Amino acid sequence: MVGMRSVSADLPPELQKPQSQALFFKNGEWVELAPGVSEPKGFGPEISFSNEMAKTGETFGLVKISAGATTLFNEWNPNTKESLYAKTIQTVAAARKTRPIKIAGILWMQGESDGATLEMAEAYSRNLTLMIKSFRADLNSADIPVAACRVTAPANQFPFIENVRQAQQHENIEHYKWFDCDSLTRGPDNLHYDTNGQIKLGYMFAEAIKSAN
Repeated sequence: MVGMRSVSADLPPELQKPQSQALFFKNGEWVELAPGVSEPKGFGPEISFSNEMAKTGETFGLVKISAGATTLFNEWNPNTKESLYAKTIQTVAAARKTRPIKIAGILWMQGESDGATLEMAEAYSRNLTLMIKSFRADLNSADIPVAACRVTAPANQFPFIENVRQAQQHENIEHYKWFDCDSLTRGPDNLHYDTNGQIKLGYMFAEAIKSAN
């Protein structure tokens, strides 16, 4: 989600310029989304995602919380104090103080690190359900659609990654849509998506979130 193997300079021209219909919440205010705004280095799927969603003609906002090497077991666990989950809720609350907003969807790109141990991998399904239910409760919206990329990661680094992938193919959560990311191109580390992979990921997120409603 961070986009640490992407290169902004390699984006096609239409994705390099600011997107006036996509507002990005940063440092307590809304600014036009552009490469370099959402991430200090590279870019995540939000760039091409927003380019596609702008075709609706509506202005929309993005609140992005991302970090490398995080687990749903710990850092995204709603029951963990000072977690990224808690940071997300706090950031949305701050955004709501600036203007009326409606949460239209959640884009979920995470899971590789949970494949490092059997305990985390086997807990992924129930932790995913817990997180989505918690987001919907804490954000006061029972039907928030969720789009999730089924992660790709080398099994020699994350031996239980297949357990996580199976868990992400969740069929029992309403308004949840997972999609296959196996075709996305990756950087030299064979883990993080490269520039073209990030661009395609954003477009796939846009298609998935529409069908998750």
